[in-house]
Amino acid sequence: MKPALFATTVVVGLAAPTAVSGCSTADAPVVEPICSAQAFPPPHSEVWPCSASDVLRAAVSTLYQLDPVVGLDARSMFEAARPLMRAAYSTDTRVGASLWSPITVAVWQDWVEHHVPLRTEVRLTGDDHPPDTATSSSRVLSVTLTPADRTPIVFLVSARSTRPGSERAWLLAEMQVL
Repeated sequence: MKPALFATTVVVGLAAPTAVSGCSTADAPVVEPICSAQAFPPPHSEVWPCSASDVLRAAVSTLYQLDPVVGLDARSMFEAARPLMRAAYSTDTRVGASLWSPITVAVWQDWVEHHVPLRTEVRLTGDDHPPDTATSSSRVLSVTLTPADRTPIVFLVSARSTRPGSERAWLLAEMQVL
């Protein structure tokens, strides 16, 4: 037999007992659609687009992956995180100052002037958040910025990701420093 013909026979053979036994489709288990979102482009290709938490952690990590030694500032990191953001959010002119409130201009200038290496750590917290839906997910993340030989800056971020359906990737839709 040809493989295609065999596959057809199997499907028909499996469907027949259901029709004979009188089972209704209401008894069939509900199966969530398989996520078919395309992978993000490099350097975000390791981020799983079907996981809202992965996308939020990656977006927030990228935004705060600052490096005063080589000049990776808030503007350049915002550009680097843009593929992980909804277009409406990434072009919203109101986004910006609130994200950087824990890092004042004076602190940033000190780090740049003294070539202070900076380590960034972002982790999901267990804090309460609104229930997830098929198209919206919110999380609270803890951000720790540790400048060499200086006191770490620790703050929380509330972030929400959305997607239009399972065939699309989750994207950062909004974010606020708490």
